[in-house]
Amino acid sequence: MQKSPTVAIIGGGIAGLVSAYYLAQKATLSKIPHLRILLLERSSRFGGWIRSEQLPTKYDSHIFELGARTLRLQSGVASLSSHSAINTLKLLEQLNIFDSQFCPIDKTAPANKNKLIYYNKNLVNLNDLSFIYGGKPLRYPPIVYGLYEYFSQKGRYAVQDESIKSFIYRRFGDVLGEEIVEYLLDPVLKGIYAGSVTNLSARSVLKKVFELEQRHGSLLRGMLKTRNNKQKEDPIHNLFNDLNLKDYSSILNKYAIYYLKDGMEMLVKTLVDHLKSLSNVELISNQHIQKIKFLENNVEISTRSNEIYSVDHLISAMPSFELANLLDDKQHEILRSRLNQISFVNMIVINLLYLKENIFPKEAFGYLIPSREQSNLLGVLFDSCIRHTTDKQKHGSQLTVMMGGAWYDQLRLGQCTDEQLLDIVTKELKKQMNLDEKPLVYSIGRLNKAIPNYNVGHQDVLDDIYAIIRRDKLPLTLVGNSYRGVGISDVIYDTRVEMEYLNLNSTEAKQ
Repeated sequence: MQKSPTVAIIGGGIAGLVSAYYLAQKATLSKIPHLRILLLERSSRFGGWIRSEQLPTKYDSHIFELGARTLRLQSGVASLSSHSAINTLKLLEQLNIFDSQFCPIDKTAPANKNKLIYYNKNLVNLNDLSFIYGGKPLRYPPIVYGLYEYFSQKGRYAVQDESIKSFIYRRFGDVLGEEIVEYLLDPVLKGIYAGSVTNLSARSVLKKVFELEQRHGSLLRGMLKTRNNKQKEDPIHNLFNDLNLKDYSSILNKYAIYYLKDGMEMLVKTLVDHLKSLSNVELISNQHIQKIKFLENNVEISTRSNEIYSVDHLISAMPSFELANLLDDKQHEILRSRLNQISFVNMIVINLLYLKENIFPKEAFGYLIPSREQSNLLGVLFDSCIRHTTDKQKHGSQLTVMMGGAWYDQLRLGQCTDEQLLDIVTKELKKQMNLDEKPLVYSIGRLNKAIPNYNVGHQDVLDDIYAIIRRDKLPLTLVGNSYRGVGISDVIYDTRVEMEYLNLNSTEAKQ
């Protein structure tokens, strides 16, 4: 009797769950329904950092989010593809939660339109910047910066990679570059990566912008040429027939971001329920992997509870450093080294609910804080403004504070007790938004190695990792935010792409 081919997925976060989801779909379409899929998760729950806590009814059932609370409908500076947002909408539809959970935020709504930064001891709205007349925090009108960059010396095409700070200074000069970096890119990238512009890679983080400059010698020139020749120069190739942008044009034109009515964890719970209903998928929690061995014809996964899983292909959906720790020291020394070169930062996320209504100085998504303002905070999210559609009848005001990131060790946040952290936050909020009130209830989340930072040389590290996998013919696929995108939609889309390229026939041929 022929043995069913088996694929193991290690890591039950969003990447692991959608790996199982898309792999099961592909197995059915490829007429390999007997493919066995094992999903192994170390903890007792699935979802990773995606966790939504609904407060008791006495607190009006407000929702505290540990991780992401919104998803983008537009491709941003760190987005993989314009199709990633559509792919997530498609997933919500396939899981039958689009109609009940999709809560979009209109492009004209304050939560999207008002983008605040803490500048010179005041909250400044970047939406007030005029292209012609300028405004705070820029010294000159934006058109001046654009013209300077356009007529600046052509880009040096030999540049392999450089920090975002170096890249902007090279294109805009020290004087103009300093303002763009310090008051625009520094806070924005804090909000995405919690990382520093002096370390983050221009090639990996600002991929589209970096490629335009390398190809055309100027950012602005590249943008203008791409805009004029959009059909010819669009680098995005849609692999999937079901992702037609025109089908979602009304949503894309009207809305910018959205959230899920019952919290982001609804996506996780629905995926888990769906996977449990599939006969060829097995979800196994509380499985602490101890060692991974790549043998001649299979992969051997051993656990701390002395269980051994023999599989034909391994999908790693865990952080790169965790995978490195499980590989054999001598057999995979270089691969381990490269995986450990991908940096991660620690985060502290503090959710707070206040009794007082309308504590916000301005309706907005929240505000970010430039490094030169020397705050202990990275930024503050105005949850009650973001979730206005569903929470407008609820009492009180809710916000979330982000701390740590690349500055976690410098600020010695790991040594702070919960009481000390709350004291720091209370003082900062009083100074920055004149909030002089103690929270009704709060929750402090300590997220160890939460966000990967794609620092200078990140793409070279990835190239080495993939070269080793190909050279040694390892039956290994890498997914998750360690490698090619940190946003939830980007991780989901990237995982779908990887499952599309996974050759199930070669897995079956081993039997």
